Amino acid sequence: MAIPCPLRQECFWRSVKKGYPVKLKNYESGRKLLSRTNLIFCTGQNAESAEDPRIFLDIGESTQVKFCPMPKKRLLFRLGLFYLTLIGFVGHLLPRRLLLWMAVLVGTFYWAVMRKDREMVRRNLTRVLENHAAIKKAVRRTFIHYAKYLVDYTRMDLLREDNFGRLVQSFEGRENIDGALARGKGGMILTAHLGNWEMGGVFLTLLGYSLNVITAPDVAARLHEYRIRLRQGQRIKVITLNDTLSSSLAVLKALQANELIALLGDRELLGKGVPVTFFGQPVYFPAGPALLTHLSEAALIPTFVLMGAKNQYRCVAKPPLTLQRTGNRDEDLAVNTQRIAGVMEKFIRSYPDQWFTFYDYFSRHKVS
Repeated sequence: MAIPCPLRQECFWRSVKKGYPVKLKNYESGRKLLSRTNLIFCTGQNAESAEDPRIFLDIGESTQVKFCPMPKKRLLFRLGLFYLTLIGFVGHLLPRRLLLWMAVLVGTFYWAVMRKDREMVRRNLTRVLENHAAIKKAVRRTFIHYAKYLVDYTRMDLLREDNFGRLVQSFEGRENIDGALARGKGGMILTAHLGNWEMGGVFLTLLGYSLNVITAPDVAARLHEYRIRLRQGQRIKVITLNDTLSSSLAVLKALQANELIALLGDRELLGKGVPVTFFGQPVYFPAGPALLTHLSEAALIPTFVLMGAKNQYRCVAKPPLTLQRTGNRDEDLAVNTQRIAGVMEKFIRSYPDQWFTFYDYFSRHKVS
């Protein structure tokens, strides 16, 4: 059943109740609709398994999306802006040392009460670690590290050129970024949901680099705008993914200006992934990093910002990946995306309790 936009309220709710697929006019209409309702998109899955609330639609006649009522646990996503605002407010009043101490308590509390999230993290780490006792400890530390991540994330507007050095333990491989930019074709900063990727962007801009961040939109428009404001406050330019060519063109334009592009490469969200082997499991990885590098010839630099001793960050920029370029695009994408997965696997295995993936990763992204 195809329903034109804007949707009539009566017809819309009737369709939802009967579980009919709904065809939307475009991405933006769907995002605005869900930001005002207690619904999620279900593409070929039921509401309970549709754990990621973000919306991605393709253009074309085949684009049909099923609306389902949002499970009660999904209401936590709608409180995201409130939680971030509250943490940010308190974070601007209290010293960082005290806030990080409080983060240990809060992280431990959520580890104890969020049974389903705790089980999801355990399942993921079972693929990463072999020792059962180590897995149990890593699960708890994951919640604590994530609470610390939120503290620094909401306080990043306080960082300036003269004070951010106190948070940085070391910056290894900065010459790899400088060398890539010396070629005049820009640079792709490849990272993962590991450590504190947001702080990495702040550190780069404070060091004088011109940085663009590719981001996926949140269901809640106000939460998405909040994230953009935080980044733009540190002179980070934001490129939001959408269902048109505009985001890809913005990336290529920034690279032509010899700027840096930062993107996360460990979660496939668009339904157009590349099969790879990741921790021994066949999963889909996003095609974007390898494809954009192929089109632009920019260097792809694996970069991670990891929490180290004394709550300081260890920044690591590895040498640009050596990518295959045979002229066969599909084959090159498959090989290069597997190389990206290999780098991700190495760092996640070294810092498993800083891989913030609170859903069943290997089931969600598995190759069917």
